Amino acid sequence: MGGKNCKAIAFSLLLLSGLSACKKEPSTPAPVPETEGQRKVFVVCEGAFGNGNSSLSLYLPQKDSVYEDIFKAVNGTELGDVFQSMTRIGDLYYLCLNNSDKVLSLNSDFTINKYHTVPKPRYVQQVSAGKAYITSMYHNRVYILNSAAQTVAGYIELGGMNTEGMAVLGEKAYVSTWDTAVNKIYVINTTTDALADSITIAGYAPQEVLVDKEQKLWVLSGNVAKGKPAAWTRLDPETGGIIKSYHFPATADPLHPVMNNTKDTLYFIEVNYNGGSEHNGIYRMSINDAMLPTVPFIGAQQFQYYWGLGIEPVTGDIYVGDPKGFIQKGSVKVYSPDGTKKTEFPVGVGPGHFYFEQ
Repeated sequence: MGGKNCKAIAFSLLLLSGLSACKKEPSTPAPVPETEGQRKVFVVCEGAFGNGNSSLSLYLPQKDSVYEDIFKAVNGTELGDVFQSMTRIGDLYYLCLNNSDKVLSLNSDFTINKYHTVPKPRYVQQVSAGKAYITSMYHNRVYILNSAAQTVAGYIELGGMNTEGMAVLGEKAYVSTWDTAVNKIYVINTTTDALADSITIAGYAPQEVLVDKEQKLWVLSGNVAKGKPAAWTRLDPETGGIIKSYHFPATADPLHPVMNNTKDTLYFIEVNYNGGSEHNGIYRMSINDAMLPTVPFIGAQQFQYYWGLGIEPVTGDIYVGDPKGFIQKGSVKVYSPDGTKKTEFPVGVGPGHFYFEQ
């Protein structure tokens, strides 16, 4: 959904121009394995917008085994359209199905617990015991989930549209709105569920908020397609002051940032939708770096771009999702912390996010 997905579609057409058409029989989902004692890597496969072909893949790194479309394998039905994100709260997994307007809660055996109707859900973030917030594209609302009662209990209105990534520190939630008219993030009091404040950032259209080891906030902003260059802003949440700002070149389009396990290093993707290698690949930088990195840590090839990025908590291995233009099944590449490729495995269409479970 949104501008980045439209660019992905355009890039897919570029790839299609060089491929012959072919029709494949639909694959049969693999049976769900026994996972007791196994670390689990869940791969959120968005699917191609409007096709309803999103899926959830499961990778067991200790066995080097992958199981595709485990939701369908268990429930016998399709997951929905545009699978945006996944997290776990207590005994339940929460899956945001963006274009299906639903948040799906699953039991630990991946059976359906409940459907929650939420318009264009993006991310679920636990904010306290029994409560979580849900962001929503095309809206200025953050929805309140009572995770104990399994009900959507209301919403909080913010000053910007397209509520996106968020982070929680103490009793405050810091929420970004991917709105080109907005140059701030919003602060919600998680006890009262009331908008408490806003903090100005160095750029416009904030999309992600991360927390580093010093309890400082990192906000990634920008909408390059609409003329808002990307920027990183490091903020002091106590004072609201800008500690440091980093401005990307006009053609750089970063997305899906993550912190490493010690929260002293940022990783992010830069995407070149025109098929070139400039500003294309996985980049990393220390929270103390004076400048943005100019050379990718893991480069993408010509006519290739990456879409998903995650750091495995135990090993620090780097998981990278290759959507292959959203026109076929994607793959995930796994790299050691030093950037050495370890393995690669197939997944569903459009691997965009990861959820790790020890």
